[in-house]
Amino acid sequence: MLPDLAKIVAADRQAQEAVRAAREEAQALKSQADARVREIQAHLQEELAQIRARAQEEILQQAEARAQEIQQAAQEEVRRLTEQHQAHGEEAAAFLVSRVLGT
Repeated sequence: MLPDLAKIVAADRQAQEAVRAAREEAQALKSQADARVREIQAHLQEELAQIRARAQEEILQQAEARAQEIQQAAQEEVRRLTEQHQAHGEEAAAFLVSRVLGT
């Protein structure tokens, strides 16, 4: 019976060693997976930042273009109103001169 007991003890030790080795391998795989996840997250965050920057740049360009259009329209309106004001001023002056001269 002693030889059987020795075999059992040896088998138990081998099993414990196999479990320990499996745990170490599992821990190593988990560490590798965690590192890969961090790497992917960093890459995705960088990609997101680039996409966000491009979107912001596009929005800014559109806003600047629209502001330019509005500014040009406002300048045109000011020019038109100034011309209109000058024309009415000349008409008023001509009217006053004709009234004074009695013509």
